[in-house]
Parts: sequence; C-alpha cells; structure tokens
Amino acid sequence: MKQSVVAQNQPQWYAPHAHIRMDSYVLLAALLTDTPSENVIELVQNLGWDEDLSEKMNHALAALNHAGTTCSLNTIAEEYHRLFVGLGHGELLPYGSWYLEKMIQSTPLAAIRSDLTRLGIVRQADSFEPEDHAGALCEIMALLSYPGNEIQDYEQAVFFNQHLSSWIPRFFTDLQAVKKSEFYRAVGEFGCCFIEGEIEYLQYLIE
Repeated sequence: MKQSVVAQNQPQWYAPHAHIRMDSYVLLAALLTDTPSENVIELVQNLGWDEDLSEKMNHALAALNHAGTTCSLNTIAEEYHRLFVGLGHGELLPYGSWYLEKMIQSTPLAAIRSDLTRLGIVRQADSFEPEDHAGALCEIMALLSYPGNEIQDYEQAVFFNQHLSSWIPRFFTDLQAVKKSEFYRAVGEFGCCFIEGEIEYLQYLIE
C-alpha cells in the first residue's frame, strides 16, 4: 500500500494526523538534536495547523507556542545544555540503547543501522549523534514519512514499532516531567501527544 493510497472509512483523526506528522517529526528533530536556533524558535512561536486536531494536541501545541514566546534563546540554550549535554552527560540520556539496555551504543543502535542500510538511508557526515538518539530517529521518521520518498506505510510502521515504540513514549514523558525547564517540558508534552497519535495512526495503517 503506497502512502498516496487512502483507506476507506477513515476515522476522524486520520487525515489531520497524516497532514502534521512529517512536520512534527521535523520540528522534534530540530529541537532535540542541537540547541535550537533563532529560526527554529520563531517557527515554534508561529506554528499552527488548519487541521481539526484533538483538544489534547491543540493544548500541547498552544503550550509549545507559549513557551517559545516567553523563554529567551539563552534560557532555551541553558535548558538544552543541562538536559542533554551537561558535564559528562545531561539529566536525560535520549538514546534507545540507554532506555532499553542501560548502555550506550548497544544492540538497539546496531539494529537501527542494519535497517537504515536496508532502506538505503545514509548517515550525513555532519551528524554527531548516533542513530538511536531521539532526535535522530525523529529525523529518520520525517524522511520515511515524506510522500516523495514513497516509503510504504508498512515499512514506516515496522521501523517505528521496532525502533521507537518501545521507549520513545517514555523519553517524552520523562522530558515532560523535568524540573526548572519550561521550554523543554512543553516540548515533552507536545512529543507525548504526537507520539500517542502516531502509534494509533500507524497501527490503523497496517490493520
């Protein structure tokens, strides 16, 4: 089944989520893989969709808009460094290997690299994080969900289920719960809501 094929009798949430999923992955990747630039934060401040999103998703989007407006670039950079960089490592370790095996660059990373090779996705030379990093995986899912790449729905669902579904909801829940981090708490809330919808969306595609 190709990405362009639409299922009959789609539930109400299907089309809105289909429209926002690639953009959501791109945004989350930009917010998680590096300190957000001024352009990224400006995008956060003005982000909105004309889709009939759920009340929960609208609330999460509004919270992210608000945090992007009220937090300065310096504050956001400080939050990012404390959470993801730190001295040695940050408060959170956003890696599938860590969440699944309490190790860095372990079996989950090797499995992702094997699937990326099969899919013909090559790591960019300027990528500094391993492929099991939450932001890197969001970037990969953005590539997979881009209609022009014609990745079958089944392939997207299999990749997500094998490499994200078992741990990335917990990561965004942890991010939502961090203290003294107004901006990244909002990122966590947005990520939680989006991934919750993505799980339902991908399950619907392969049923």
